[in-house]
Amino acid sequence: MGSSGRAEEQVRVWYEEYADQMFGFLFVMVGDRQLARDLMQETFLKAFRSFDDFRGDASAKTWLYRIARNEAISYKRKKRPITYLLEHVAPVKSGQPTPEEIVMLGEETAQLYAALFEMKKDYREVIILRKIKEFSTKETATVLGWKESKVKTTLFRAMDELRKRMTEEEMAHEKFKQSN
Repeated sequence: MGSSGRAEEQVRVWYEEYADQMFGFLFVMVGDRQLARDLMQETFLKAFRSFDDFRGDASAKTWLYRIARNEAISYKRKKRPITYLLEHVAPVKSGQPTPEEIVMLGEETAQLYAALFEMKKDYREVIILRKIKEFSTKETATVLGWKESKVKTTLFRAMDELRKRMTEEEMAHEKFKQSN
């Protein structure tokens, strides 16, 4: 089996192992299902193209997540300002969960994801990797290109902000229930 055959087989194995997790990560990063699927496909395509560059210094999982993160950042960088405004002003974003899906997800989960979408990118990324995807501090540092100490500090601050956002949301919800 030639070099490209080996690469194809290995990337296929990685795809089977990590595609669902990768989709979840990208969906939380970009907030759009179809875009997350597209970025996931691009991630695995880039992994195939750069297979020979993978030295194994990090695990395949962290290498793939780093590619995925870079794809999401690259997409957001390329996004034109008018597109950004239209997406954030429009009442319903393409690819966002429908009201029925949000109810099905459960109120707390919906509140959590809403709070995550509102947080700054560094906070959102570190929470997704450490708490949702359960990466180690070292794996998270590798994916984000940070030192482990920055991961710990940022996670602490991010979790503190998330707690505050969730508490504010609960208080607003309680006030609404009491006024009805």
